[in-house]
Amino acid sequence: MDIYSKRLPTVKQLQYFVAICEEQSFRGAAEKLGVSQPPLSIQIKDLEKKLEETLFLRNSHNVVLTKKGEELKSKATFLLNELCSIAKSIKLSNVEKVIIGTTKTLCFDFIPYFKIFFSDFIDETEIYKHNYTSKELLLELQKENIDFALVSDYQTRGTNENSLLVYKEPMILVLPTNHPCSKLERVNLNDVIDLPLFWFKQYLNPVFYEQCERVFKTLNFPLVRRAELTDNLAMLLEVSLGKGMMLLPQSMTQAKVDGVVYKKLVECQDAKLKIDIYLIWRQNLKKNSINETIINYFKNQ
Repeated sequence: MDIYSKRLPTVKQLQYFVAICEEQSFRGAAEKLGVSQPPLSIQIKDLEKKLEETLFLRNSHNVVLTKKGEELKSKATFLLNELCSIAKSIKLSNVEKVIIGTTKTLCFDFIPYFKIFFSDFIDETEIYKHNYTSKELLLELQKENIDFALVSDYQTRGTNENSLLVYKEPMILVLPTNHPCSKLERVNLNDVIDLPLFWFKQYLNPVFYEQCERVFKTLNFPLVRRAELTDNLAMLLEVSLGKGMMLLPQSMTQAKVDGVVYKKLVECQDAKLKIDIYLIWRQNLKKNSINETIINYFKNQ
């Protein structure tokens, strides 16, 4: 028998066969496939005739696979999965991937909201693998090097851009474990003003900087600032020694360092210190189904 033989089972027959195996009934398989039961039975009888084997032992209540049926189930499932993979790969080879830039301010891998998105669109999207700030990503967007940008420093929409607020990232307070407030579930910044705060320069993220300043000005006493060090780990070590504290985006608090605890802020401060994350895309972005699907995905969340 060769690949052109009319005695070979059809794809439809294998699909029907596997559906019966999964549902363990002809009626359940017919409902799953959206067909009536008589055509299903006819296809299975023809399949058994082609293979010259009985695949099922059945009565009015039960369907049991024969030994040959068990062998076919494994091979048919494998063949159908392979066929799906081939069809999918051919389809995707003709589709140009959507390039998305993500700001280095957050670690998107540790935000469930975005992790689900990137998992759902893994075949259609590609992450722009550059350690860019929000401002740099907006420039890349203008140059048309990327299709979408997820940024944190974005106040007003430009004439050439569309924007959508898609997420608010909480800020987490990082304290030394020997500080009295380290035992609290939520911490008020008024109770930790004895520690200097490692803080970024205004030009790095002007919008969020001003947002934080408005909160800091409501505190009972001025908050002492220390210039940020070269990396987060160096600052975490300083915090563990009691030499300061930090405010980090929640997604950036994965490092486990002895002598350091991560604490939520009291609700009134937490609500005002969230980082707004925007999805940005050009006005002249190519109109196609995948771009529209991505935009609608975030609109409907």
